[in-house]
Amino acid sequence: MSIPSINGVLEQMNFQAQQVSATKTSPFISESQRADKKLQFSDVLFDSINSISSAQNQAKTQAQDYMTGATDIGLNDVMVSMQKSSVALNLGIQVRNKMVSAYQEIMSMAV
Repeated sequence: MSIPSINGVLEQMNFQAQQVSATKTSPFISESQRADKKLQFSDVLFDSINSISSAQNQAKTQAQDYMTGATDIGLNDVMVSMQKSSVALNLGIQVRNKMVSAYQEIMSMAV
């Protein structure tokens, strides 16, 4: 990954963090879920994993449609959706790694 693309990803992450902190709600939780119950970490995590999965499924579907000769899908659309799903997966992996690291650090603390 080049420096400009990393900076772009960091800017997007900062922008999203500001949006989340300003609203104090998760963009992954629907309005009906917000009204029904309190926001829980497990719900946010589950919805984040589902959004990563849907991005990958969309990219796979677009790639298959392009290879079968669909005229309404361009190669650039396929490549963009595949890159989005790749970035989403890498972000999910990094979040998982940070969570495991934090858990291991907490478990190694002396009480």
